[in-house]
Amino acid sequence: NKLSGKTVFLIDVSGSMDSAVGGKSDLTRIDAACGLAMMGVGICEKAEVYTFSNNVAKVGLGAGTRGFALADAINKSQAHGGTELRKAINAINQSATYDRIVVLTDEQSRDGNGQPLPDSKGYIINVAAHEHGVGYGNWTTVSGFSEAVLQYIQSLEAAD
Repeated sequence: NKLSGKTVFLIDVSGSMDSAVGGKSDLTRIDAACGLAMMGVGICEKAEVYTFSNNVAKVGLGAGTRGFALADAINKSQAHGGTELRKAINAINQSATYDRIVVLTDEQSRDGNGQPLPDSKGYIINVAAHEHGVGYGNWTTVSGFSEAVLQYIQSLEAAD
């Protein structure tokens, strides 16, 4: 089943995302986020992809930006600088309407703790977490990653 409505993927491309997900892995945090975005776009009825670092950039989802081309477009969307997550969420809330927003990040935000409220359902997936877990509140926060996180979102929303 596809996730109904519109999903916004907001992907952290800050410098810290170039680090490995773990001490014994060659997989970087941005690789993990791109992999989840590539799979996520495929399970959504409608999707938009944005990146954030010091700025917010929209990544086009044309015929040439599916699969690994999407990962390449995400990586090249802007300089890998700071992590301004609050600014990015505020910008998305002002410019886009959505049924859910999925933030793929390592949560090393430099513009303050606590995120603005999502305009609808909000999920933060921490691809760098050393401990795994799920937290609920204004944002559903998943620490750790696998493709199962997308199935989790589908199951959680199907139960609503």
